[in-house]
Formats: sequence, structure tokens, C-alpha cells
Amino acid sequence: MQQLFFLLMIIFSILAVQTNILRRAIIYLGVFSLISSFTYLLYNAPDVAIAEAIIGSTLSTILFLVALKKYKIFRIYLTKTKGHHLSPNNNDLVNALKKFVMKEELELDVIYTSHNLEEVLKLDDFDIIVEEKNDQLYIFGDGTNYHYENLQKYLQEDFTGPVVYNCLILETGDDE
Repeated sequence: MQQLFFLLMIIFSILAVQTNILRRAIIYLGVFSLISSFTYLLYNAPDVAIAEAIIGSTLSTILFLVALKKYKIFRIYLTKTKGHHLSPNNNDLVNALKKFVMKEELELDVIYTSHNLEEVLKLDDFDIIVEEKNDQLYIFGDGTNYHYENLQKYLQEDFTGPVVYNCLILETGDDE
């Protein structure tokens, strides 16, 4: 039984370290802590097991999840093409993005950049990148970012502007 708990602890600790999704890492650590409390019970330390279950598995997991929920900055890079950032017709999409951010209770951080897409991708501190090519807008986002998933749903359901846009998911190398 001890070997099973030790094996599970190793598996969940590796999962917590390897995932690129913070929410999953927090949950994996909560499960790790719960397994640790069972291990303490096997070693006849019920008081330590109870403390680990309450503090490590429950309270710290909830605190981390709440802190993650409060991480509310949504960074949008608008790349510059043809000497300007976006055509005036595409302001509808920008306004839709602003409404999405307000709906999600996020803090909007719009960065107008003269860098091209490849240069912005190297920065790795964005939620989405908006680029205009051939009179179409391309919205690039990380598939592991749950805000990007919500944005795609929002644009499909609530955005009725004349702007043609394409949502593309960037490959991050996370195999989950």
C-alpha cells in the first residue's frame, strides 16, 4: 500500500511540474497533498495527516485557485501592417474584445507594436495577438489559455460585426 501511495505521489508531483496550465498544476498539488495525508496515516501519525488534509489539500488549494482567478490581466498585441495598426473597419472587433474583457472582469492591456507576429511570439507574455492580413483579421492565442477559449465562444455567439476574422490556436508544445 505504501508503494502505491509513493508511486502516486511521484506521478502527481511530476504532473504538477510538467503541465503548462496553472489550474491543473494546483489541482495536481492538492491531490498530491491528499495522498500525503493518507501516507501519514499509514505511519500512525493521524494528527499530521489531518493537518495535511486540511491545510495542504484543502485550504492551500482553494487559496491558489482564488489567486489564479484574480489574475485578471488580458494582454492583446495589435501588430502593425501596411503602416497602420488596424483598418478603421476593424474597430468593431476591437470594441468586441473590449466588451469581452469587461464581461470577464479582466483588466485590458492593449499593446500596439511594430513587431511582426514571429517577434511577438518570442515575447511569450500575451493572451492574444491580432494581425491584419489581406483584409482579414487573424486572432492568435494559446490553446491552453482558458480566456482564449472563452473569447472564441464569445466571438462566435455574441459578435455580429461585419469584420471577417479567424481564430487560430498557437502550438505551445504542451502535450496534454
